[in-house]
Amino acid sequence: MIKFFNKAVSHILILSVLLTIFTVNIFAVENGTYTMDTITYYVNPDTGATDDGGTGNIELGEGMCRSAVYEKAVVEQTDEGAVITVRMLLYSNLSDIKLSVQEKTKGEYSNIKYSVIKESASNDSADIKFKAPSADSLIRVKMYVVPMSREVCFYMKCDADTAVKSTDDVVVQEQKEEKLSENTKTSFTDINNHWAEKEIEEVVNKGLFSGITETTFEPDKEMTRGMFVTVLGRMSGEKISNMTTNFKDVDNGKYYAPYIAWANKNGIISGISETEFTPDVSVTCEQAAVILSKYADYKNIVFENRSISPSITGVSEWAKENVIRAGKAGIITKQNTNGYNYNSSATRADVASMLSNFTEYYGN
Repeated sequence: MIKFFNKAVSHILILSVLLTIFTVNIFAVENGTYTMDTITYYVNPDTGATDDGGTGNIELGEGMCRSAVYEKAVVEQTDEGAVITVRMLLYSNLSDIKLSVQEKTKGEYSNIKYSVIKESASNDSADIKFKAPSADSLIRVKMYVVPMSREVCFYMKCDADTAVKSTDDVVVQEQKEEKLSENTKTSFTDINNHWAEKEIEEVVNKGLFSGITETTFEPDKEMTRGMFVTVLGRMSGEKISNMTTNFKDVDNGKYYAPYIAWANKNGIISGISETEFTPDVSVTCEQAAVILSKYADYKNIVFENRSISPSITGVSEWAKENVIRAGKAGIITKQNTNGYNYNSSATRADVASMLSNFTEYYGN
């Protein structure tokens, strides 16, 4: 009986050791580089409360912080802890970013320093790198959000359960983008190092835009209302060759006339009066936002909350609802509206950026 008891105890001890080994987080076992999902929380995970005095709409808050952090992070596990690289999105809307790490569960937070290792104007993002005690440490993020005119506080962590060893999704994605850019490079000489260079390349290669000449795109040239509707019709793939418009100031022999007729018939655009459309007048940023929002309705596209609500200071009353929709959907940004100057003329680069965002998130 004693031998049986001792043998049973021995087996239990061995089983306990094995269970301990197999339940230890992989980062406690071996060093290396991992990719894992990021998790964000607008409410404090320990208290269940919001810590910035912000919206009582928790769903809206969660969407806001989710839109500010890329879905993947890179973790380099070392003997001293974890080195984490996170991509912050909508970077032009953020300032004074402060990070702190929770040293132990439900413990105090300590400030941590980070380095900005790469900024991307075309993606409006920045990759930040910092050290933490472990890969899944809870990080508190405080930052000033320009469109909201206040500081926001939220929490994030890496999901160790989704870890994949020796994969760097952030780097891989960048390599894919660089390769795409190399394979589809246009001959335009006036977009080199322009903030919208990547977006211009994309929309030109999709056949939505063409250059002013073989070697110039003129990214800062203002976009007319006729041009804008034409680009939209091309994006939609509409068959409009026989369509005509009743607007008195639209010559039905012009390239844009059938596109204006199509858009007007389907409620995407309207004239400045029942008889005038002003096709050769520059489209404003707020007009572009409204037209894209109505185009989404025409295509039965449901916008997602991909961004925070944009500033609407100076927006015309008739445009406010659709400007907010387009902003939250990630279509318009501070950059492609000339610093939220909605009554300013949209440039060819601005429109290229808007359409690049639209097609990336919602297709044509």
